[in-house]
Amino acid sequence: MTPFMTRVAELVGAPEQDLAQLAPGGSTVPETRISKRVATGTGADRHVALRSLAEQYVCEANAVLGPEREHLGLFDEALPAELAFTVTYGDAGARCSTAFVDGRAFGRLVGTFDEGEEARELVGPDALPDLLVRLMEAARP
Repeated sequence: MTPFMTRVAELVGAPEQDLAQLAPGGSTVPETRISKRVATGTGADRHVALRSLAEQYVCEANAVLGPEREHLGLFDEALPAELAFTVTYGDAGARCSTAFVDGRAFGRLVGTFDEGEEARELVGPDALPDLLVRLMEAARP
C-alpha cells in the first residue's frame, strides 16, 4: 500500500493488521495559495499533471474503500476557455479548474470546505492527497 492508501485506510477504519507496518498520514488541510496568472502553457501543464495524479489517487482510495463503501468520483469538464475536474465523495466535492483568458492561465479550487473570498489554488501536486482526505472527512456523518 502507498502512504496515501494508508491514510485512506486509517480514515475509514481498515483492519489494523493491514496498517501495522505502514507510516501514518499527515495533515488533512490541503495547502493552497492565492491564485495567480501564469503563461497558458504553464497553466495547461500544471492542470494536466494535477488531473493525472488525481486519477491515480482516486483509484488508490477506491481500492482501499472496497466494494462495500462509497467511492470517490472523478468528473472532467472541457469548456471553451477552461479545463476542470471535480472529485466527489458523498455530498462533498472539490473542483480544480484552469481558465484561459487573454493569453494567461488562472487556477482555482472550489470545494465544500471553502474558506475565504479570494480565489485559491493548490500549491502543487503534493497538496492533492490532503485535499482528497479532507473531502472524505467532510462527507463523514
